[in-house]
Amino acid sequence: MTRGLPGRHLRPFVLTLLILASVAGMVRCAETSVVVYSTDFSSDPNWVTNNPYTNHWDEAMGMYHYALRDSTNTFVYKKVPYIGESFRLEYDLYPSKTDFQSSFRLGLGNRDMSINQGTTIFTEFENGPYGKIVWIRTIDQQNQRREVSSYSQSYGGPSVRFEDGIPYHVILSYDREKRSAGIAVSFLSNQTTLWGYTLSAVQYLGPMDRILLSTIGDFQNPSAVAEGNIDNVSMRIILSPGEPETPVSTEATTLVNGEGTATLTRTPPVSTPAPTIPATTTTPGVPLPLILVLSALFGAAVLFLARRN
Repeated sequence: MTRGLPGRHLRPFVLTLLILASVAGMVRCAETSVVVYSTDFSSDPNWVTNNPYTNHWDEAMGMYHYALRDSTNTFVYKKVPYIGESFRLEYDLYPSKTDFQSSFRLGLGNRDMSINQGTTIFTEFENGPYGKIVWIRTIDQQNQRREVSSYSQSYGGPSVRFEDGIPYHVILSYDREKRSAGIAVSFLSNQTTLWGYTLSAVQYLGPMDRILLSTIGDFQNPSAVAEGNIDNVSMRIILSPGEPETPVSTEATTLVNGEGTATLTRTPPVSTPAPTIPATTTTPGVPLPLILVLSALFGAAVLFLARRN
């Protein structure tokens, strides 16, 4: 019988296998994403508004000031290259005054920028009959609405309210494959959670071309004003496995801090009269823990056989 290699010669080989398997698992499980817009307002972001007197870049503070009054059809927007993928939109909110029957809204939408018609998805900080509560609202291409608030009877937990004068970090997310949309609000000072929720059964939203603030369609109280500042706005596209990131030149599409052009080319999902999430055909990867366990078992078996020989 032919004797195998001594165990001491096999140990480096087995260790190398374990390291390679671990790295492969981590690469496979890592989320792939691309930042398509980001600004910290240290320079003029050149956001478009129809009311620059009350909504404008504050150079001294390095933030964007908003004052949104009902019944004025006020809008603020910045165009972004978005065609319906999963995304994550983040910003810091500094509410200073939120009158009764006023709201601050920030999210994604299209040219009409209506808060009552699709397609749109946005976060909302509202002062209404149930106090100062937080909303996530989605309206798809067929004007089907999905929404939930931090009021107890809306989401099933204890009522959660925000306060003026306290800064928050807000995350708005959309997962096209899981058909879900989520909101997460935390205190900016210590990153502890104020409130969060994930909506299910959200239909395919489709392309939207701008980050926006809007009161279009809000006619509750012409005297009510929501005022404050926002900072550190960023939007990240979550890419599907194997989705290309081929550089292209796009017309007037700004990227980080308003400089440069977006460098993504992506194929939008096919839209149908009743859009649904396309079935996935990719084979899911092996989870990282399973890779490590199998690698360890393989290494132990090789060392055991080597010692017996």
